[in-house]
Amino acid sequence: MEVNAKLKGWELITHKMLEQAMDSHIKGSENFAKANHRWQDQTGAATGALSSQTESNPAKIESAVYGDIDTNLYLDQAWFFQGRYKIIERARSNNITALWARVRAIMKA
Repeated sequence: MEVNAKLKGWELITHKMLEQAMDSHIKGSENFAKANHRWQDQTGAATGALSSQTESNPAKIESAVYGDIDTNLYLDQAWFFQGRYKIIERARSNNITALWARVRAIMKA
């Protein structure tokens, strides 16, 4: 029982630390997208539509950076205009190496 209790405690703490790492990364991704787009956002609508979110349950942790329904096609997929407006994919992968290093450190603890 003691071993099971310790494992459960480790699992809960580790999950919370991983959730915090993912949330920190995705908030950084949102900030990167808002600051590093290659177009002039004359109205501020596209940049203002950028958001991030982390959802967590016992089985998984999902983080996302996204635009709204009007801008997502341009900011995420953007296969047209030679990808000029494509920023969400760049934002997701921004500083991903640091996220993986943090995840590895958490899992080693």
